[in-house]
Amino acid sequence: MITSRDTAARHAEPGPAAGAPRPSRDLVARMGARYGLLAVWALLIVVFAVLNADVFLRPLTAQTIASTKAVVAILALAALVPLVVGQFDLSVASQFGLAQALCAGLIVKQDLPAWLAPLIVLAVGALFGLANGVLVAVVRINAFVTTLATGTLAVGLTQWYTGGGQIIGAFPGSFTGAGRSSVAGVPLPFVYVIVIVLALWALLEYTRWGRRAFAVGGNERASLLSGINVRRMTITSFVIAGVIAGFAGVLQVTILGAASPEVGAQFLLPAFAGVFLGAAVLRPGRFNAWGTVIAVYFLATGITGLQQLGAPFYIEQFFNGCALLIAVAIAQFSAQRRRRAAAAVGQARERPAPAGA
Repeated sequence: MITSRDTAARHAEPGPAAGAPRPSRDLVARMGARYGLLAVWALLIVVFAVLNADVFLRPLTAQTIASTKAVVAILALAALVPLVVGQFDLSVASQFGLAQALCAGLIVKQDLPAWLAPLIVLAVGALFGLANGVLVAVVRINAFVTTLATGTLAVGLTQWYTGGGQIIGAFPGSFTGAGRSSVAGVPLPFVYVIVIVLALWALLEYTRWGRRAFAVGGNERASLLSGINVRRMTITSFVIAGVIAGFAGVLQVTILGAASPEVGAQFLLPAFAGVFLGAAVLRPGRFNAWGTVIAVYFLATGITGLQQLGAPFYIEQFFNGCALLIAVAIAQFSAQRRRRAAAAVGQARERPAPAGA
């Protein structure tokens, strides 16, 4: 499975000789790698528009996709951050489940103000992420094992807090309005997605933290030798993931006006499918925020279109599972190409110059 450890090799691809024009087929290949998923997405929309124009082309369809998949997109962005530094966080979906239960319970059971409960939930998410980060970076437990265990713990805490039943009550209109309203026809949940993706894009691409995060994900040992505090980078990545997962839980409650102890696990596969498929678009072979969101809504478009055509309810699981397998295969292939290109450049540099040159 590919993480951002191949980022360094990406920059070592050989280019054409100085002054020589790059072959057009190379340009087409690079454009296809960057924007191929967008082209397929556009084609998918055209196909569904032709097959089911009366339903698929309604504005309500786009609004529904934008709103209902916002939580998945936000969870995918939460999973993205640790992956950039080369770590898995399998607990994001369980943290989300705990967050939505805690948020609803604090308002309905503990009668806390609707503005205070989300802040507490975000703080709990940060603490949960901190625990994950310390276990991985300081105690040195494998991230896969750590987050699988803490995710299971989060599920147990959710069951305990809810008593195994739904939390339903009277929520303030201002609270539920934050998840059910729209701005100029655009659902607010989708607006939150755009705000978060913009923040992560800026953090990862234009800050020292982001550059160091990709460096750690590319080569942890080299990052250590260059003076980067790998432990701090790892811990902060998990903290950011915890806060984002907590926000997703709050958003879920504003949309549904209730919380369920069964919510959480079903969001894990769609989130990771979005992250890995997103690594094949815009910045091929590199985890990126915009690619992640594009991938989530690409998958949502396909699933919605098929369901409107009469596909069975379980098509979503098939679609997401296949998408994850294809995304990882593409990432593996791209990484192998970059490694071969980097090796070719290294051999060319070591080759002795011709006599008299």
